[in-house]
Amino acid sequence: MNKQTVSATLVVIILAILALAATRFFVSVPAGHVAVATLFGDVRDEPYPEGLHIPVNPLYKFTFYDIREKELKETAGVPSQDQLTTTVDVSIKFRINGEDAPRMLQETGTFEDAIRVQIQPKLRSVVREQGKSIVRAEDFFLQETQERLQADIFTSMEEYLEPRGITCLD
Repeated sequence: MNKQTVSATLVVIILAILALAATRFFVSVPAGHVAVATLFGDVRDEPYPEGLHIPVNPLYKFTFYDIREKELKETAGVPSQDQLTTTVDVSIKFRINGEDAPRMLQETGTFEDAIRVQIQPKLRSVVREQGKSIVRAEDFFLQETQERLQADIFTSMEEYLEPRGITCLD
């Protein structure tokens, strides 16, 4: 091999390494998301809002949270006081508070973990608890009972989720 071939190969290798390394110095956060950076397991306190961020530490690992409005639907068998079970369909609209995303990553995990660990079990529990206040299974079909259940479930979920960085929406 001649000297020019070795030089050209070396330049190509260096340019390839620089191109790969350059992609680690910025992060692009999609619309409706925030990014939380971690460095060797240490969660950074400030989330990165949507947009392009230059420069960032190339050693950061990013976790993205979707902060747009979401809806979770659940179907639950709810016992009434007359010991009959009625199937109830419940949905809750929510969104992640972007400012609380770093704490959420530390305490709960990813966006999917937050739904699985925080929202779903509490929603099921609240629906079952509220159902116990219904005297007869037929009362589930009354308008006033449904409105009271909606208000009580919403209030209970809001009180539980708000301190955890999740906002319940009407």
